[in-house]
Order: sequence, then structure tokens, then C-alpha cells
Amino acid sequence: MKKLLALVCVLLLVSCGNSWNAAVSTSGATVAAGAPAAAKITLQSILANIERNGFREGELIVRYKSEMRSSSSARLQGALGTKKMRDLPLLRAEQVRLPLGLSVRDAVTLYMQDPDVEYAEPNYLRSVRSTVPNDPSFSSQWALSNRLVAGADMHMPQAWDVISGNSGLVIAVIDTGIDYTHADLAANIWTNPGDSDCSSGSDNDHNGYVADCRGWNFVAKDNNPMDDDGHGSHVSGIIGAVGNNATGIAGMLWKVRLMPLKVLDSKGEGTVADEAAAIEYAIANGARIINASFAGDTFSNLEKSAISAANAAGILFITAAGNGDANSVGSNNDVTPVYPAGYNLPNIISVAATDETDTLASFSNYGEKSVQVAAPGVDILSTVPTSLKSPFCGISFGVGYEFCSGTSMATPHITGLAGLFESFYPNFSYQQVRATIIRYVDPLPSLQGRTVSGGRANAYKALSSLLPPDGLSAAAVSSSSITLAWTDHATGEDGYVIERKTTGGNFEEIDRTGPDATTYADSKGLLPSTAYTYRVSAFSTIPASSGYSNQAAATTEEGPQPTPPTSGGGGGGCSVGARGSASAADLFVYLLPLLLLGGARLHRRKN
Repeated sequence: MKKLLALVCVLLLVSCGNSWNAAVSTSGATVAAGAPAAAKITLQSILANIERNGFREGELIVRYKSEMRSSSSARLQGALGTKKMRDLPLLRAEQVRLPLGLSVRDAVTLYMQDPDVEYAEPNYLRSVRSTVPNDPSFSSQWALSNRLVAGADMHMPQAWDVISGNSGLVIAVIDTGIDYTHADLAANIWTNPGDSDCSSGSDNDHNGYVADCRGWNFVAKDNNPMDDDGHGSHVSGIIGAVGNNATGIAGMLWKVRLMPLKVLDSKGEGTVADEAAAIEYAIANGARIINASFAGDTFSNLEKSAISAANAAGILFITAAGNGDANSVGSNNDVTPVYPAGYNLPNIISVAATDETDTLASFSNYGEKSVQVAAPGVDILSTVPTSLKSPFCGISFGVGYEFCSGTSMATPHITGLAGLFESFYPNFSYQQVRATIIRYVDPLPSLQGRTVSGGRANAYKALSSLLPPDGLSAAAVSSSSITLAWTDHATGEDGYVIERKTTGGNFEEIDRTGPDATTYADSKGLLPSTAYTYRVSAFSTIPASSGYSNQAAATTEEGPQPTPPTSGGGGGGCSVGARGSASAADLFVYLLPLLLLGGARLHRRKN
């Protein structure tokens, strides 16, 4: 009997000890779960920034995960041909030089595939001012940065802070050709990857055009789309003169691939048959945007069908609104349309021209329903063939550069903006690009009721409208609530989309906020002790969405444990250990063995 009673006593005490230990462990786990999760760095999040403005070509920053940094570095250098430029031992990182032929994008991908690498990213540039190129004549490009009337321009230095170009983007210029040897254009001329030998005399890619190494001359029917007029080169320089090369001017896109498609002769005249063939060529050879700075008075079924085919291929067709009547006085395209701007097709952007004072140019056509947007088009400095015997526009700015005016000059500003936008938001359809350019403009009195947008394009306003959020963090507040916080970079969003998933599940939208939000409290059906991962994106009613933020995770706290009341009994737990004081019931549990022993001894005496 004594042994049995002693065993009961021990079991009761052990039970109390286990309850006390469990309470301590639970408390510790709750604190850990409430800590904000670190932002997750992924290959996709780094690649999303590659085309954004501002990193040193040929260099990479690499951070390693472990103390095996030296051996991992040496192994990767040997495999990839990179060379260490600087060691950052405190950060477990190094600056490396890439070998010729290895792009920053490809190097990031290769390094990020290695298990010893925490991240690899470009060597980003920083500056105390907005991005201003070192091209010596940039100060004369009022359309990009206006020094006479502040803000009456495309706001390009700010836009270039977001992105300055995309060497993989192909833009077809259907015009008088391009001076592909010009010092400010040569590096940005498209090369046909399937038929790159201009002198082969063969149709190596079997597309019906012999040795079409850099586009095609549909007038002469040969592979030499050299500009013999000046118009096409001027348009091309506005779109894509090489920027920040200490030469001449800067294009809207500092890096791009301009596809020369010559359909207009030395007098600037051509046919819709050649134009249609050029559009077919652009579609077949990967152009994402077509610039068509020309106009005519007659509706053409063939021309409309060709532009419709470009629409089916997801290609924007950006064209001039036209330069008015015989007296160069702008007319209403809603009443008297010009073509191709006048076709009611969803991929067309028709462009009017503004002057240096942000006023609709006197020669520019307009149309509240048929002209979508305006852009600078008066006294625009750009490139012309260096071989021209006399000025193309009458106002020369030295060899290879001239000032010209017209909706032909306004159009490539929108083409360049569309190129920047497609590069920065690769998930956008051409309809979303078009709608964003039209929505985010600077409203002007002279354009109210004269264009669809009622304003002049603002490159920065459009590009920054849906900048993705970053710095997302998540912290558990309770067993049923998690708080999110992020940095808002978008300038024109209509709100933010909150998405959530559990381990092994898929992201699902759980809510939306209004504009300018930076926090969100999630209490929608959360379970205790459960891990949740979040991501956030900006959206507009276009409809369009930004890229996603980084992912952030948090684990909800444990649910409330059954606890005894402060009086009236312990309720089956040893609250002395857990709370530091005993209830009457708990005291009874401790004294029970002694009472049993005492009862047993009394029983023996009676017997």
C-alpha cells in the first residue's frame, strides 16, 4: 500500500513539472513566430531590375552564403571566366569583371544557379541628380528636357531614372530608310539573326528576301535600306539615337534595335503595297512596335488589313496625325480623316504635335475622337544622313544633325515611350501600354477637346504609374492576425492587391486597398500556428498591374491554451509552476498523497 501511494505522489509531481515546461516552450515559440520574415531574394526579382536604368556594364556583385566563399569564388571564376575586381569580406561579397560575350543578365542567371551563392546582381549606379546623358547636344533637345518652359517636355531625365533602353526590343521604322552608318545610330541598328551576312547573295533564312541583313529596301527591292532623303534617319534618332555615348544627341531609348524598312523614295513618296509588305516583314521578324510617320488622304483596304494583321500579332502601330491643309493649318481628323491614322483599330496611336510652350502646333491635325495623344514636334533636333548635300529640313546643326518640325517628329517620341514602357513592363499587353500612355499625360488647355487624352505625353508619369512595391515585411500580431508593410513607389496606382498562400498552396487574392497604401492588417480566416506567405502588387483601372513585391512570410501565434481561473480550483493543471501561485484546488492536489498516507495509518491502528 505504501509503494502504491508513493507512486501516485511521484506521478502527480512529474505531471506538474511537465505542465510548467510546456508553458515556457509555448511562450518562446510565440515570440519567434511574431518576428518579421526577411525578404526573399530570387532570380526573378533580380532579373526584373536588369533592364532598369543604371548599372555598370561588364560587372557583377556576388554575395556568398557560407564561409566557403574563397573556394566557391575560385570555382565559379574558373567555370565562367570571371575575374575578381574587389573583395568585400565583411559582406561575404565581391565585385567581379565579366568576360567578353557574357552579358550581365546571363551572368546573374548562372551565378544564381549555384547553391553557394546568396545573390548576384548588377553593379548599380547612383547619382545626386536625375539621369542626364553626356551627349553634347542634349541641351538643345527641348522636347526631352525644356529649359525655356519648365515641364513642357517629355520629362526624360526622370523617366531614364526608371529605364533608359532595351537592347532586345525591335522597333520597325517604315520610312525613307535609315543611315545605318551614322555614329549616333549604327550601334542600335537591327541585325537579322537568320541572315546576318549582307554580301552572301543568298536567302539564308528562306523568308523571300536575299541577304536581308539589316532590313529591306522595298523601293529598290534590295537589301540596302540606306536613307537617301533624311526623314527616316531623323525619325530614328528621336526613337533611338545611342544615349550617353558622348556623341551628338540622345534618343528616347538609349539602347534598342531599329529595323530599317524603306518604303518611301528620295522624295518621301511611296505606295501602300510597299507599306503593306513592310508591315508583313516587321510582323515576321519580331518587331514589337511600328513607327509610321507619314499620312495620306485616301482610305486603303490593303493598308487597313495590314495594320489589322499587326494588331492580331500584338504590335503597336504609332503614326502621325498629319500636318494640316495646303496652308499648313491643322485640321480636324474627326471630320476629315487622314490615313493610316484614321483607321479605327485598337493598336493605332495617332499623334499630334506641340511646341516649346506646350501649345498645339499650328500645323498639327487634331481630333477629339481620332487623335489619341500629343508630343513635342516643333524644332526637334535629331540625326540625318551625313551624306546629304543640303539640309533636309533647312535648319542644319552641323554634319549629321538638323532641326525639323511636324507630326512626323512627334510620333517617334511616342514610339520611344512605348518602347521604354514595353521594356519595363514586359507583362503588359500592347493594349495596356497604349492605354497607359493615353491616361498619364500632362493636361493642356490647347488639347482639351482636341485629343482623346487632352494632354501631352509625360514619359515619367506613365513609366512610374505602376512601379512595383518593395520592402514587404510580415509580422504576426496574434493567433488570427498578421500585419503587412511595404514601400509604395507607384505614382498613379488605383490601389494594391494583397495575395496570400499557405505552405504548398498557390497565391490567391484576399483583398485590395486604395491608392498610396503602405500597410495592411490580415485577419481573414487565419488559423493559429500556421505559416502564411504574402506578395503585393499595384493596380490601375486600365486594367493593369505592376510586378510583384518580394515575398514575405509570418507564422500566426498559438491559439489560447485552456487556463484555470484565478480562484475556484486549478481545473486539472499545475498552475503553481506556470503562474507562480497556487489555487485551493492545486494545493489539494499536492496534499492528496499525504492525506492518503495518513488515512492508511489510521486504518491500521483501528485494526
